[in-house]
Amino acid sequence: MAIHQGGEPLLEFRLAYLRAIARSWDDPAYQEELLAQKDIQPILHRDFGLNTWWPNLDIVLNRSADPAEQTEWKPELTAGWIGMDDGFSVVLPQAPKAKATEALAAYYQMFPDFMGSVTTFDDGATSVLRGALPTSLGIPSGGTDSLLAFGGVVLRAVTLAWQSPEFLAQLTRAGEADAAPVLSQWLGYNNPFNFQVKFVSNPAFTWDTELGEWNRTNADGSPIKNAIVLNYPVAPAVEHMRPIALTSYNNTGSAYPFTC
Repeated sequence: MAIHQGGEPLLEFRLAYLRAIARSWDDPAYQEELLAQKDIQPILHRDFGLNTWWPNLDIVLNRSADPAEQTEWKPELTAGWIGMDDGFSVVLPQAPKAKATEALAAYYQMFPDFMGSVTTFDDGATSVLRGALPTSLGIPSGGTDSLLAFGGVVLRAVTLAWQSPEFLAQLTRAGEADAAPVLSQWLGYNNPFNFQVKFVSNPAFTWDTELGEWNRTNADGSPIKNAIVLNYPVAPAVEHMRPIALTSYNNTGSAYPFTC
């Protein structure tokens, strides 16, 4: 039976996510199930009582097939974990044909931070949609190193992308792993997170002037979502050291807002 954990959404996620990692280290079948999820939030709800989630966001775990790109615990070399940076993926809405100011305000209402609105899981009926809840855990809620501040930068990037084809091309350039240097060059924003930032232009993400709302559905019926890609931490080979390694993984600091 899952125990429902009340509290701030990001803290809820961190607690359930850490449980999932711990279980996956001891259970290979569970590890494969976790890695196969397009979004791990529902499985965290099912197994560990995650009560709130971000419906406009997919959170996916990635384990590279290349051992050199895997996240591993190397205490003898680095006193901690090593691996590739995690990733933010932000879907850019298309430039409105009319009422762009209202469209921009409506977009920001959905995404004051790039994770978007928070909803509550309901096991038997409909979930309750609430406003986005910016976190202050590990990062000042309104400071320059916060997810809320990053949301403001995304809003500026959206606006500039509507006006400047050159900026849009640079922001979404194919083959570029990280758009953070573009944000730094054009907007003076220095990414405080150990996350690569990717922007994707989606032609289905359009503003309906008559309805006064954004279309949030792809042509195939799937929802349009932002995404977080977390690199899966490989279990240490020495089993009795795993609790220490898990503690180290949990204590990665403010540059990794999805662990503590």
